[in-house]
Amino acid sequence: MRKIFTLACLLFLGIQTQAQLVINEVLYDPSNNALDGDANGDGTYDQEDDAFIELYNSSSTNFDISGYQIWDDTTSGNLKFVFPANTWVPPHGVIVVFGSGPLVGNFGGAVVLSADTSADGLNLNNSGEVIAIRDANGTTVLTFDSDALSNNPNESYTRNPDITGAFEQHNDNFSVLFSPGTRVDGTPFDTNFVVSSIDVQGQGGGDSITTLAGTLQMEAMVMPNFAADTTVSWSVPAGNGIATISATGLLTAVSNGSVVVTATANDGTGISGTDTIHISNQDIGLKELNQAFQMEIFPNPAHDQIQVKSPVQIDQIELYTLNGQLLMETKQANALNISGLAPGTYLLRAFGEGESASQLFVKH
Repeated sequence: MRKIFTLACLLFLGIQTQAQLVINEVLYDPSNNALDGDANGDGTYDQEDDAFIELYNSSSTNFDISGYQIWDDTTSGNLKFVFPANTWVPPHGVIVVFGSGPLVGNFGGAVVLSADTSADGLNLNNSGEVIAIRDANGTTVLTFDSDALSNNPNESYTRNPDITGAFEQHNDNFSVLFSPGTRVDGTPFDTNFVVSSIDVQGQGGGDSITTLAGTLQMEAMVMPNFAADTTVSWSVPAGNGIATISATGLLTAVSNGSVVVTATANDGTGISGTDTIHISNQDIGLKELNQAFQMEIFPNPAHDQIQVKSPVQIDQIELYTLNGQLLMETKQANALNISGLAPGTYLLRAFGEGESASQLFVKH
């Protein structure tokens, strides 16, 4: 008996979790007319190798098809193929399983697999058997009875229109006999994987900042790592006053407390991950630097305004970033408006009676 790939016209069983998986095209009887049947592109016609099944993911998320199985019966029969671990179908994209032989070509950028990796191969008979697709738990989720279609079409059966249409022989409305990995008209499906999850942590597993104005580089582990866009945007709650974060994920302590750091995928899925970082020892904003005379800054931390007190007559005040950039200088020593500053830690330097004193303060 001639062995052919008799998968076609798979029907949903009404299981909601499988609703996103659709059989879109099946070639179970390749043409035996030389290269007319060469679906896998290896330059050679082979009845079993050139057979294929094309599965479509109708959702906007990746479909993890790992562990799914192809059987030649719904309740008994033989296991024909198991989808390997870490096998995904992209959103609105397809995966194609060939019978197999060398797979030559792009196939529309689709994910393609070889059934030669299984012990029994696809080695299915054209004898009216029921083909079953089972999930990783062994539950039958899709079935097909080959009696529903012609035994010897010499071309694929494809949905027309793709995804939603009824099955018809490929050459009924198109000049080619099959289109593995592409739509019936040869145009590609979507091939971009999207982000499924994000795990956030501090570098080296760090979960705290204990030094004044200290920093912690945050890290985002994006899955799958082969997603088309694995970049993220970093954020902390607006106006939290505890920490700030840069576009590259560098968290800078501002005041004591705990802050939730969020990394959000930039691919439009809205997927995000969070981590809580604990910050301490930021209430020592009066730490003295080059203290030639006594000086007090209050309140500290502050929001809109700070006061500077000293027994020395202060003639001038300069305000710097921790990188040494001069932000402000003034002769008015009693009060300093800091409402325009971004949250962070700053250095104030005061001059009086030929001496100078420097102190740190925190802006909420």
